Amino acid sequence: MPFENNVPHLRNATVDATREISERRAATISRMVDEAAKHGLDDQFAYDAVYDYGQDNAKEFRKTMRKPDSFKEFQESFGTDHNRDIYEMETVVKNDDELEIDFHYCPYVTQWVRQGKTDAQIARLCEIAMAGDHAFAAEFPGLTFKLEGTIADGMPRCVLRFNRRRSEASEQ
Repeated sequence: MPFENNVPHLRNATVDATREISERRAATISRMVDEAAKHGLDDQFAYDAVYDYGQDNAKEFRKTMRKPDSFKEFQESFGTDHNRDIYEMETVVKNDDELEIDFHYCPYVTQWVRQGKTDAQIARLCEIAMAGDHAFAAEFPGLTFKLEGTIADGMPRCVLRFNRRRSEASEQ
């Protein structure tokens, strides 16, 4: 089974409750995609909607920053909220030019497996869900974002890498 490593290790009432919310979001996305297919529609609408949602989240996140174009401040702020526990996030690399965060658990994949989705369906649903992350990063002109593998693709973890753009005049 390709998702055998997607097992939560951090458990408590708060984390479990917030993961349940994430699982419901995952179920909503997959059901919307399924219903669209029944009507002869592709899933681009879901990708676009999640992308828009990611842009909105980034705009709100930027408002909380003193220097929204500072890579250093981005590093200090990104992934430090409740999501850290939900996804069992680990900061692997953090230096002047790079931030790499591994996600060791994905409640979305857990839900899609529970729904009986195929490996290919799970991989596509993850692409849709990750559209928000791509859009979020795109709102920060001083950095680049790369997704270097996902649990949904059968990897043991999701690897998110942010790099400071050297060509930009972004602050440290």
